[in-house]
Amino acid sequence: MKMATAENKTCTYCSGKGYFQLILGGSETCPCCDGTGKKK
Repeated sequence: MKMATAENKTCTYCSGKGYFQLILGGSETCPCCDGTGKKK
């Protein structure tokens, strides 16, 4: 099976957004990709 190349480059932790939306409001930078939205 082939994997999509876009999936491989996107940070799976934050789905490529680079941040998390917090329940109480505001956002937090993704610790996995440092806010870039791409895998290191």
